[in-house]
Amino acid sequence: MEIFSVIIAVSLTMFLFSSLSSMLVELINRKLNTRSKQLNDMLHTFYTEELKPYTTSDEPADAADKFVRHVDKKDSKERITTNEFMRSLAKTDTGYQIFESIENNAQYFIEDIAYRFEEIGERYSEYYRLHARKVNILVSVFLAFAMNINLITIVHSLQYNNDASKALVEKAATLVHAQPNTPSSTALQSVLTEINSLNIPYGWPKQPFINNDAMPLDIGAYALAFRDSIAMGIDQFGLGWLIWIVTTLITGMLIGLGSPFWFDVLKRLFVFNRFANVMFSATKNSTNDVPSEPVVQPWDAFKQGIQARRVEQKLLEKIQGDSSDNTQSKSD
Repeated sequence: MEIFSVIIAVSLTMFLFSSLSSMLVELINRKLNTRSKQLNDMLHTFYTEELKPYTTSDEPADAADKFVRHVDKKDSKERITTNEFMRSLAKTDTGYQIFESIENNAQYFIEDIAYRFEEIGERYSEYYRLHARKVNILVSVFLAFAMNINLITIVHSLQYNNDASKALVEKAATLVHAQPNTPSSTALQSVLTEINSLNIPYGWPKQPFINNDAMPLDIGAYALAFRDSIAMGIDQFGLGWLIWIVTTLITGMLIGLGSPFWFDVLKRLFVFNRFANVMFSATKNSTNDVPSEPVVQPWDAFKQGIQARRVEQKLLEKIQGDSSDNTQSKSD
């Protein structure tokens, strides 16, 4: 059972470092506005491939840009549901012209448009997932080398430190049913604090970065101290540079599998250890009692958008009519 505890402890360690890597990737994506750019690119493609053939020949050159700005007014959305898109489409000139041209048979056409929107959305989502997975692996490998996270060091430490292994197993028991947090700088700091509090072995030996005679901004002194710290860390590893590089690379790739993967591994390990039935019974009972929300069909969402556009037009016409009447009465 001691080996089994070490396996759980190592899995939790991988989960924590995977969470750290995923949060870094998420923060990078938010800083670069990656999802919003991907959504705009998808909307441009959808307009060009699916909607442009049904527009008039004299449409302006920036029609696609106007369409995208109408759907994503603040250029801040990261995703859009099919029904949200259909409502927005109905309020555009393109959507309204299509509806006016084939009003009696519009339902079949609109449902086909909704299907094609979901199809192209899934295509882009799959591309984004593959890209995000590659980025996550690269960040995880970088994290492993930068923080000296090595699987052999972790396993060796946990084998001979029963207290640390026990603390990790207890922590895993409380985490397997917890919901993942939204990545943020605060969550990032909390994960680092959690890793340090559990005494997980990682990092480089600390060195004095400058001596008493060095200048405060002596880059050379910092570089030498960093080099000595790495050399000391490899010496403490004890198996040589080549094995350290290979095992650290493997560790980074394991971290790159992602926190959902390691979370699932932890759950399976607890199921194997006959703990999960007790821990998840309350969760399963509570989720079954949640009532399902009524499903809105794309055609209904489009009709709501058409009705809203007509109301807006009537309101604008009324306001403009009242304004012209007031102007005429003043002139009389």
